[in-house]
Amino acid sequence: VVATMRTKTLIPLLLSLCAATSLEAGQRPVPSHQPPRAPAVAAPRPVHEVARVNDTAILSDRLETAVAALIPMESFHRNVSAEKRAELTRQALDTLIADELQFQEGRRLGIRVADAEVESAWKEMAARYGGPRAFDEWLRKNGGSAQQARAEIARSLTIRKAVDRAVTAKCGITREQAHQYYEQNRDRFVEPEQLRFQVITVGVDPSSGPEKWTAARARANEARGKLRDGAAFERVVAEYSTDASKGAGGDIGFVHRGSLTERFEEVARVLPVGEPSDVVETLYGYHIIRVTEVRPAQQKSFADVRSLLEKDLTTTRCSEHKTTWIAGLRERAHVTIAELP
Repeated sequence: VVATMRTKTLIPLLLSLCAATSLEAGQRPVPSHQPPRAPAVAAPRPVHEVARVNDTAILSDRLETAVAALIPMESFHRNVSAEKRAELTRQALDTLIADELQFQEGRRLGIRVADAEVESAWKEMAARYGGPRAFDEWLRKNGGSAQQARAEIARSLTIRKAVDRAVTAKCGITREQAHQYYEQNRDRFVEPEQLRFQVITVGVDPSSGPEKWTAARARANEARGKLRDGAAFERVVAEYSTDASKGAGGDIGFVHRGSLTERFEEVARVLPVGEPSDVVETLYGYHIIRVTEVRPAQQKSFADVRSLLEKDLTTTRCSEHKTTWIAGLRERAHVTIAELP
């Protein structure tokens, strides 16, 4: 018996909520508190086969819906070029083929999803719609049924279990491996030099005319003159600054060297600690800055970075393993693709 993959518009939405089969191994989708909008789908067209994975056909209605789901807002559809749509179509078809390969592998591995697991996922999904009754109504309005939804949940859970067994269980990073990576790449775990700043800003709307820029510059020069005469920086901040840091005496805290605007970097590079700068012009007005403290670059310890490093290395390795695993499944499978429009 040849199985087909004909489906309603709701199915990709359900997959995005309960399965996230296109995510990397070990990741979970972020729950949404609002029901997703059904992707805009054009008027029904004759259904035809667009690909076949072993004995399973992937039909055009599912592909069209998957392509529509890649274009998040209906208005975007009118702005998508033929070349971009062709690219999205190939991307969507590759994803559908990969999902089917993973599902078939899950069945080959003898993976079974218990009714209780499906029911649990069903309840979790229904809760996002305001409960079972509201969810049933949403399904009905989108041309689907509870039976279809539960079947897709079971399918996506089968895929997730297959990924867990074939990929996730084999790609974890040990403490020793993470430590070895740390030792071999110590220069990547250096906290850059940080500068602590105070700033006086006389802001100007970038679209303002010359007269406002001239007035702002005069006010900034006046503020700099008061500092030159010995006025406390904090006092001048309170009188002249329009920056949000005004309430903190102009203190904007520590900033990594290299993360400032190019103009501020140029000034800060040669500015002695504690000495106000001359007036600095930027797109947003005129500024006077003062470096109040320099925190030298510091080597982070392995203990500092271990947790995040292990997570990042595991994510990278699992992504690579999953890509290799799916490529192997596809190489061993018989996949045919029809000519796409």
